[in-house]
Amino acid sequence: MGPRRDSTLSFYETNAAEVAAGYEAVDFSPVLQPVLEHLSPGTRVLEIGCGSGRDAAVLLERGCDVTATDASNAMLTEAAARHPELDQRLLRHMLPDPLPFPSYSFDAVMAMAVIMHLSHDEIQEAFGEIARVLKPHGLLAYSVNTERAGLDQRGYDDRGRYFTCLPAAEWEQLHTEAGFETLDLREQGDLSGRTGVHWVTFIARARGRLDEKH
Repeated sequence: MGPRRDSTLSFYETNAAEVAAGYEAVDFSPVLQPVLEHLSPGTRVLEIGCGSGRDAAVLLERGCDVTATDASNAMLTEAAARHPELDQRLLRHMLPDPLPFPSYSFDAVMAMAVIMHLSHDEIQEAFGEIARVLKPHGLLAYSVNTERAGLDQRGYDDRGRYFTCLPAAEWEQLHTEAGFETLDLREQGDLSGRTGVHWVTFIARARGRLDEKH
């Protein structure tokens, strides 16, 4: 584990109860609803960085077949306690390590407020792994920071978390290079009301593979 991941993971392991309570208190529907419009009952969805389990629980309630991962054991414990319906659906995994699933396993992948904790090279690896486990024309929905006040010159906040903040166009270029085409792009301020924190949420579709059967 590199220093960025080690430091960031340590924060979530130590502060899981506080973080989970904050997630659960936020009305995330303005971000989640446009994603849900693309998902029908029975859709197999992988959520990367499930945190408190808030969004995975919504997906499950909508009839999706959800698998939810997080890098933090403490956060997974919070998710299991707050959303018992996610029993047997929670799995520890840390990006950009290879995802423990066969290629073409999922109809959709969702990663909210997680990919931004990776370095530029790790982001490229992560998008590549996400593309691998998605079916041709599968959906990717993710949110990341375009701006985050208070980071030091190395990209760390005052609680030890690492962030990559890029303009929306640069995030889009990264997922385009990994084989995705953008369906929807929405920039917004912070739902928790923090100043100097801005987000972009993408909904993108995996382009068909060259070996795809027609």
